[in-house]
Amino acid sequence: MKATLKPDKEQQYIDEHDNIYPEVTKGLRAAGVTNLHIWKDGLSLYLFIDMVEGKTLTVLGVGSEYRKSSARIQEWEEKMSSKYHSGWSEIEEIHSSDNWGN
Repeated sequence: MKATLKPDKEQQYIDEHDNIYPEVTKGLRAAGVTNLHIWKDGLSLYLFIDMVEGKTLTVLGVGSEYRKSSARIQEWEEKMSSKYHSGWSEIEEIHSSDNWGN
């Protein structure tokens, strides 16, 4: 996934994630997230999420049980997508070592 940070929000975004709400981390784990990584290149953000087998990213989207499970999660998700970036978009995977066959 990819998003673009709003100018002059870089350090605030990092600080927010250094102090992520416990309800968010608990909610993500309950939804099936096993690993979540965000990389930054200038104003470009890249998000990589591993899910438990059988779960897809749809369990995290707008209207999902994850989003409905806590007012703090709703607050966090709204703050991230309005104050820091305008939402995540999917990017195309063009290569994976999973396909090497050895």
